[in-house]
Amino acid sequence: MMAKEKANIFIQADLDMKRYARKVLLPSIAGGVILFIVFSLVPRFVTISRVIRIALYAIPILPPVYAIMHPYSMVSGKKVKINSKIPYFVTYFAVLSTSEVGRNELIHTLAKEKVLEPISRDMEKIYHLIAKFNRGMAEAFRFLAKRTPSKVFSDFLERLAYSLDSGVELREYLLQEQKIVMDDYQTFYEGALYDLDIFKEVYSSLIVSVVFMVTFIIIGPIITGQDLVTLAIFTFILVMVVEIGVLILIKHKMPEDNIWAHNAMNPERKERLIRAILLSIGGTIIVGILYFFVIRVRFNVPIEIAIALFLTPIAYIGYTLSKEEEDILVKDENFPSFMRSLSSSLAASEVSIALVLKYLSSHDFGSLTKDIRNLNKRLSLKIDDTKSWKYFVSETGSWLIDIFSDIFRKSLHLGADPDYVGKVISSNFERLLRLRRKRKQSVASFKGVIYGVTGAFAFSLAAAFQVAVYMTHLFSSVQLQEEFIQDILFVPSPEGLQLTNYILLFILLVHSLISAFSIKIADGGHLGIALYYFVMLTWMSAIGLYLGEFIMEKMMTFSSILLPLLGVGT
Repeated sequence: MMAKEKANIFIQADLDMKRYARKVLLPSIAGGVILFIVFSLVPRFVTISRVIRIALYAIPILPPVYAIMHPYSMVSGKKVKINSKIPYFVTYFAVLSTSEVGRNELIHTLAKEKVLEPISRDMEKIYHLIAKFNRGMAEAFRFLAKRTPSKVFSDFLERLAYSLDSGVELREYLLQEQKIVMDDYQTFYEGALYDLDIFKEVYSSLIVSVVFMVTFIIIGPIITGQDLVTLAIFTFILVMVVEIGVLILIKHKMPEDNIWAHNAMNPERKERLIRAILLSIGGTIIVGILYFFVIRVRFNVPIEIAIALFLTPIAYIGYTLSKEEEDILVKDENFPSFMRSLSSSLAASEVSIALVLKYLSSHDFGSLTKDIRNLNKRLSLKIDDTKSWKYFVSETGSWLIDIFSDIFRKSLHLGADPDYVGKVISSNFERLLRLRRKRKQSVASFKGVIYGVTGAFAFSLAAAFQVAVYMTHLFSSVQLQEEFIQDILFVPSPEGLQLTNYILLFILLVHSLISAFSIKIADGGHLGIALYYFVMLTWMSAIGLYLGEFIMEKMMTFSSILLPLLGVGT
């Protein structure tokens, strides 16, 4: 078979050229022109340095760059989404192939599954080609294979089209195809984890480079005469660009592998979360009272330590969500054995699910046992089987259990073979769990890098700022002609130094917040857990700042002993 020629970037991104030009390209160009005109007028009203002027003129370039990169970004995002949904799609496709529905109806059923987006939209295209344009199924699959950005999905469609032309039984083909597709998915998943491992080194190098630039920006104005506050704001922008770039890169590179189901917040979990929120609010109030009326009166607490103290109680919210997430992950580990037992018992006994569950509910499935018993009670009432399974998913809280139990329920409803369905679901589920364990290890390593980098970043900022403070104090004490000092040195005002100190502290807080979200986006967990990591990183920043200030202050104090001997300050 000849190599297929891929469609252009706009077709792969499902992006209409006219709509793109009207809503993205033209507004971006217009925005860039307006920004250029505005920033060209700024130097007429405000005196700014050459570096700041260059930075301002670079900003109008960003909207056109965004317009150019927009289709490629959409293709990249769609590729990751398709690759992330491949295991669920191929599982659903395989189990439905054993049902009593025809091939066209099978494609239509897949097209209605919104959880498979964007693959379900592609299945809808295939259904329309078959039903409305009278195209053959193999031809429709090849048509889509040229227009999808995912190589894994494209290869699957090409192989499926070839098998249909060859007259291979769809059920047998899809059973064999399970391993191939899951192997391809594992390669994609492990490749993303390998990229994360490499990215850790790149991230460390980026932060080291930023630290070097920030150190120069803090100390440089004393020699160059530039405004310290302005450069501190420029530092904030620089750090934010790097941090947000890191966040976006992780978001687009890591496969979508959510842990929490969309209805995971059942009344019990919601009650525990509300209790944690109330305790965190109460803890913050208590810490505030203790700080203002006890700690602040007796001790000279640095502002960075005070901020960390105030934020500490909110870590309990993230900690509570983290415990709930661990419980969900444990239930995921028990689900494959439950699915094998349920499907094999259904195939052997040929009785209803309620009767099989009544037998299985006496067995031990770990933390999943209680949820299985509740499912058995609801199904025994014979009121609404769909809602019974939804309550089961809500109690487990698992996104994986949600998808695979839904596949199991719907495939049996359409007459699929229970034994075949159970084997496919449990096998693919276990492979996904193994990949999750690898992801957890990679994210743990990435978390350690962020902790270390944050502490070093804070220490370097504090050390550089203390050097700037010391040099300001030193040059202010030099007994030379004022005109001479102004010609060679620039001495920042105390107000400017204090404002710069606050800006640097704010930079570290935002760095801690974005880094906390980066950790949770990388592992696919609940974003609320980022509050816990935010507090931990804030403490790392506070300790790093305190140590940097303390050590450099002691070093500068030791150096100042030599000043009277040199006749300085007398």
